Amino acid sequence: MRAGLRLFVFGVVTVLVAGFAAPAAAINFRKDRLAQPRGQQPPVTRLLVQFRRDTSDASRDEIVRNAGGRRALRLRLIRALAVGPRDGVSLEDLRARLRSSDRVQRVEDDGPIAIAKNANDPGVSEQYAIKQKDDHDIDAPSAWSERTSCAKVAVLDTGVQTNHPDLKGNLWENTKDPSNGRDDDGNGVVDDRFGGDLVDGKGSGDDQQGHGTHVAGIIGARGNNDRGIAGLCWSVKIVAVRVLDADGHGTWSQEIAGIDYAISAGAKVINASFGGPTGSELVREAIQKAKSKGVLLVAAAGNDGVNADAKPSFPAAYPDSNILSVAATNSKDKLASFSNYGAKTVDLAAPSDRVASTYWHSDYAYMSGTSMATPYVAAAAAMLRKEHSSWSLGDISKRLRKKGNALKSLKGKTASGKRLNINSALG
Repeated sequence: MRAGLRLFVFGVVTVLVAGFAAPAAAINFRKDRLAQPRGQQPPVTRLLVQFRRDTSDASRDEIVRNAGGRRALRLRLIRALAVGPRDGVSLEDLRARLRSSDRVQRVEDDGPIAIAKNANDPGVSEQYAIKQKDDHDIDAPSAWSERTSCAKVAVLDTGVQTNHPDLKGNLWENTKDPSNGRDDDGNGVVDDRFGGDLVDGKGSGDDQQGHGTHVAGIIGARGNNDRGIAGLCWSVKIVAVRVLDADGHGTWSQEIAGIDYAISAGAKVINASFGGPTGSELVREAIQKAKSKGVLLVAAAGNDGVNADAKPSFPAAYPDSNILSVAATNSKDKLASFSNYGAKTVDLAAPSDRVASTYWHSDYAYMSGTSMATPYVAAAAAMLRKEHSSWSLGDISKRLRKKGNALKSLKGKTASGKRLNINSALG
């Protein structure tokens, strides 16, 4: 019940602002404008092919070659390859030939994913989710008196601006792969010093769209540094994993490879601010592999304003216990008009309407959507993971659901009926 060949990044509204703030300067957050992928959704041009466990890498490549295909991406986490047809071979012919092999277990389309429709930091006053006089917030300042550091978090998205002034120092660095034009650590990505680019297969996960940088800032913009805004985690290592291109489009294989990259980098929490109406057994297998490694996946419930119990969005709706599905509330503590909900398939909510955060080109922006609610919960989970390293994934999920603020607007709309409160969760 939790599936999707089409995924959408659930950040709906964005605003660009002119330049990052100088120390102690106010930030000019301008009015919102709609953010969406550019151009038409690309057609399916590749297949996901999973092989029997006892099939070697060389044999897998040979089977693909003999079927008229070429390998695009190796997905060792689930014993699979992303493959495309060679010239003169149709995708359907390639699919039929691969399915005829007794070494092949499953063939799926490589479906598209896309973007959809109190510290001394001067921008904190714009962050109603952090602190608000009407208390429709997650009580971050109270939590900061107890903890400001978090376990490692991977952001699977459009990438992260790795030299953003308010993020520098909180980005994970891969010391095993210096910038020398070689894949020194053998992970399939060349020169991935500050995260992995699974779109181009080389370089760090630098943002070329903006959405991922905004998500990363909610999690871990440097706090109490007299600059910009404050993330929930003042001290954290964010693993930037680029799975969507500059137009906001990507594929399932890039997402699977991104999950693998996050696990290998030692991330304890994965932020997945995307989703879609159908699912993939191979994507779900990758999520289950993450569970076996003790990794929690926090996913956006979706921005269609529908009951996700009837119209689920994936990966948020998969029933696996290492998934937390997040809905969105506004500054009045009401369910946001765009947010999906579901008493069975959505766990809890977090603020997500006109959220102020970092943006690419060293800027700051407002964005709205369950994409913005998700990183608050991901950061809270990472904070709990750091505080209680012996807790299971179930312990962390239960704590976040149980210790939130009960809201009338969420009764019957989420499984917990609550909005995130990180101070209560830490208490």
